[in-house]
Amino acid sequence: MDKYDVEYRMYSLKSFCEIFDELFSYDTGDDFWKRCVCEATIRSLSVDMCDGEVNQRPEEVSLRIALKDVVLRRLEPYKNVKPKTIDTNKINEMLQHTIKVFMDDETMKVEDMDGETLHYLCGSFQFLLSQMCPFAYSFDYSQFLKDVQERGVENYADTVVALHMLIEQYKKY
Repeated sequence: MDKYDVEYRMYSLKSFCEIFDELFSYDTGDDFWKRCVCEATIRSLSVDMCDGEVNQRPEEVSLRIALKDVVLRRLEPYKNVKPKTIDTNKINEMLQHTIKVFMDDETMKVEDMDGETLHYLCGSFQFLLSQMCPFAYSFDYSQFLKDVQERGVENYADTVVALHMLIEQYKKY
């Protein structure tokens, strides 16, 4: 690794830690959403590292492993946290939003979907959740916090939990 790679790695790790510290400083009264953010970020980092179609330098893979380690440490206090409440209206809202955005027929009903379509639907939930994680904003972490604040921390947390619950419900497909 040359000097630039080391400096970039240190800057990336520092920024990543700071964004998680800031995000997790928000208190909603229920920390389950923090667990969901950690698990989704770990999933995103793992998928990106395993993407055979993307040619990654060893330095990039090493950085992703280090970022994943950071998130695993952040997950530790929340790994056994269960939700205190679940906003079923938010779950239904995210289900309808995902069908509208990702499916060819927005009038489609879940009970009418075959296994392949349900698999695609679950992948759509995973994509939406990954886009709500700090890693999706690695180009500009400050924009991530602005987006969370504009959305409202409670709404952000409820949306993260809703997507997580939908993934859990449909991941068997």
